[in-house]
Amino acid sequence: MTRDAIGSTEEAFTTSGLTGEPVVWWRAQNQLHAEVALLAETLVGAVDRVVNYAPPGHLYGRLLGDLMPKHLGVPVQHSWETPWRVPDLTPDERTLLVCLPSTWLMLGSFADRAAELRNVTAVHSTAPATRTMHRLLTRLAGSGFRAVEILGSTETGGVAHRTLLPRPARPSVWTLFPDVDLVTDPESVAEQALRVRSPRIARRADQATPSAEITLEDLVRPTGERRFELLGRATRMIKINGRRLALEEVEHELRVRFPGVDLVCLPKRDEVRAEHYELYYADDTGTVTGPDLQAVLAEVFEGVPVPRRIVRVAAVPRSPTGKVRIERLLAAARASTGSEPLDRTPVPTSSPKGG
Repeated sequence: MTRDAIGSTEEAFTTSGLTGEPVVWWRAQNQLHAEVALLAETLVGAVDRVVNYAPPGHLYGRLLGDLMPKHLGVPVQHSWETPWRVPDLTPDERTLLVCLPSTWLMLGSFADRAAELRNVTAVHSTAPATRTMHRLLTRLAGSGFRAVEILGSTETGGVAHRTLLPRPARPSVWTLFPDVDLVTDPESVAEQALRVRSPRIARRADQATPSAEITLEDLVRPTGERRFELLGRATRMIKINGRRLALEEVEHELRVRFPGVDLVCLPKRDEVRAEHYELYYADDTGTVTGPDLQAVLAEVFEGVPVPRRIVRVAAVPRSPTGKVRIERLLAAARASTGSEPLDRTPVPTSSPKGG
């Protein structure tokens, strides 16, 4: 911890940055406690116990797994080091589950028991919702199990929230937290970058004071009073185990090392990590292998998982303007025998993203 210019105690939280380089964000104690009170009032309500699967060294786990139980005066069971541990729940106990994407796989193993629970709230953050999550919510429809999702980041804390439904809502509509304002672009009525103003924006390590506003990587469409549709990402950035990775930078580094290779990275949903990516490449010389590509990525993007799958194809199909024809690429991949599943990283027990 340190103290800022006005003497308030600050706590450091780290994001990986777009290429794996750490970025430190300092958050004042009054910001942390204000967010916990806000989350308790807006989403959590009265609970008897917290079961936490998010490491408290990251903002999300610190807020909901550490400070929230203290704020509510209830016990907490930390399970982030044992992510497959099934919580010991009783039907009448009001329980808050602090979830990561991998948590939902574990929750599916005791869905029948969960249906008997009268008052359980599951909070999801750090990554997009998974199919496993929605399947579980379908099984538990009509029970006392409810799920909510927080949209935010280490930089901003929680920005908006929504109730998770058995069938994913299309479009995805979010409600801003009471102390967050959407900074709109009057010239962009269809879509715009998610830019917000909030008293909980953190101070980047190279700043003297926090910014009044900050822009995230998401694209949104305002839909009325304090609500917006989430359209997707404004960049080709993905997050794996909380580590941020720009796919265009992955492609650039490989093209520099292998100038005769045509390649493309495609983002993919993942039931454990929520997000991942696959790499497709064409090499006329026949000298470049998947392990060659993997070795370069491990060197350049240290600590970031390699592609979930590397597939060699005869050619990367492109339009006359150079855009990848994804359907044709996937068809070529299905016909290829050069698939090399290379990601053997373990199931994550942590995620740096907060909010």
